Amino acid sequence: MKKAFFLLCAVAISFCSCSPKIHKTIAKKLPPLDNAAEVTVYDIDEIVPENVEVIGGVSVVDGGFTTHCDWETVIETAKQEARAAGGNGVEILQHSYPGQNGSNCHQMVGFILNVSDDIEPVELSEMAQQNFHDYVVVKEGDTLPCSIKDESNSHLGFIYERHGIRRFSRLPKSSILDYHINDPVALAEQIAERNKKQFHVRIGLDGGYAFRTAKMAKGISGDYKDYLRKLSRGLDVGASIRFNVIDNITLGLHYDRFSKGQQADVYGYSQGGNYVEGSISNIHTINFIAGSFGMLALTSNKRHGLYYDFLFGYMDYTDVAEELGHHYTLTGKTFGLGLDFGYDYLLTKHLAIGAEFSYYSGSMSKFKFDDGFTTHNIDLGKSKEGLQRVNLKAGIRYYF
Repeated sequence: MKKAFFLLCAVAISFCSCSPKIHKTIAKKLPPLDNAAEVTVYDIDEIVPENVEVIGGVSVVDGGFTTHCDWETVIETAKQEARAAGGNGVEILQHSYPGQNGSNCHQMVGFILNVSDDIEPVELSEMAQQNFHDYVVVKEGDTLPCSIKDESNSHLGFIYERHGIRRFSRLPKSSILDYHINDPVALAEQIAERNKKQFHVRIGLDGGYAFRTAKMAKGISGDYKDYLRKLSRGLDVGASIRFNVIDNITLGLHYDRFSKGQQADVYGYSQGGNYVEGSISNIHTINFIAGSFGMLALTSNKRHGLYYDFLFGYMDYTDVAEELGHHYTLTGKTFGLGLDFGYDYLLTKHLAIGAEFSYYSGSMSKFKFDDGFTTHNIDLGKSKEGLQRVNLKAGIRYYF
């Protein structure tokens, strides 16, 4: 007896976890239809006939552990619910595909319809009569008063009304016999406003703090490590210009400059055993001139902006040094890469403030040495000088 009970529970749990979850509301009770009765499905963009009434709503969604949720199964489930409610039609209002809303299932929300020649068309509501000044002829004898909201070379999007309920449809022009736009100029202006770029160009000026992340060489003293650590942290300034080429995808140019100087007094014995004392100093400068590819999008109220960029370009390094009265300069150049992420807050339509986090990477093994008397090249081989650094900056931006 216990085995049978547990077996029934396992079957029930398996069935519930595999099947989609159904929500249904009924506004008008009708006798249920036979399980084999024909149920017509009207897709999101299809025109619902005039002789129709909505008798309820149905949604077929992911129950959390649903596995049988392909589109055919979801539609057949909605049809069965319509038959049980006495409906012979299902109108799809929303279709969620796998990957949307955190689910791997097809999901739908729709109306249960009763389509019958006995149903008389309902007059347009007062709102529709006041606002539907356009019309679309979808088939002979079926002229739809509507409000056309979108027009392209191939499609027409419009709001129409059936049985007191407003619906949106987007049909290929090839399926439309005729249409009329009462105010084509106003429609063109609305479409242009919707398609208008959020911005064309963004210019930014930034300043902040940066620290180099390359590892230090082994075998150096603690005092010298501390000296190099201080030398690896400093001021970072930059400027950028981004062009909104299409759908908030940007191409841009960036300039960034890191600079830090450090000085220390030293004393000790040379390799020859002689006592020496004096000072050392270094001024490290790294320039990064790069092109960028990324995305920058503003919120609908154009008050907040988020962006990211992939940067690539020219990076150079200069070390102006002095060791115990001996002055020299090391210079080098390499290819650099970078990633940046940022946030903008728009104070006005054009002016914004913002913050940015970025990471730049590059390394060099060849340098030019110049002490004012001799010039020669230095090759470090595998012991490369790392130019990687993290940047935290803030600044002003101008949009236009």
